Formats: sequence, C-alpha cells, structure tokens
Amino acid sequence: MNKIEYKQSLNELKSGDVFKIVGFDESCRNFKQRLTDLGIHKGQLGQIINKSFFGPIEVDIDGRKLAIGRGMAKKIYVKKIKCPIL
Repeated sequence: MNKIEYKQSLNELKSGDVFKIVGFDESCRNFKQRLTDLGIHKGQLGQIINKSFFGPIEVDIDGRKLAIGRGMAKKIYVKKIKCPIL
C-alpha cells in the first residue's frame, strides 16, 4: 500500500517558522541546478525571516540570508519544525 505524504511548500510557512528542506519539484532540471548554485540542498535547516504579502520570502538557511521568489518557494518542499533552534 502506497502512503501519500503531504508536501508542504516553503511559501506556506509564516514569518519565524523553522523548517527542514525535504525535497524539490523534480519537473524542471534548471530549477534544481539553480538551487544548487544558491547552495540549497535537501536536509538543510532554515527559518523564515520575513514574509510580507508581496515580494520575495526572506529566509536564513544554514546561516545565509536569501530572498527567494514565491514561484521558486512553491517548488521547495519543507517540514516545519516546532521547536525554534536557529
């Protein structure tokens, strides 16, 4: 029996949320290469620094601050961590 796992995307989180990257949308090879160029990999921990109604989402991933566009954030799958560790 296959278990269907809900994938929460980065853009679904709120400011201050801590997360672990669990996967990416695999439909576009260029997207995965872009994330690699930015130093974003599966298993990294991060925190949403600022998420306003418009514009990019500001995140801290392994001590690096990045602004990620909302379209890109929809393709990054995360697991929310309840205990803030960053």
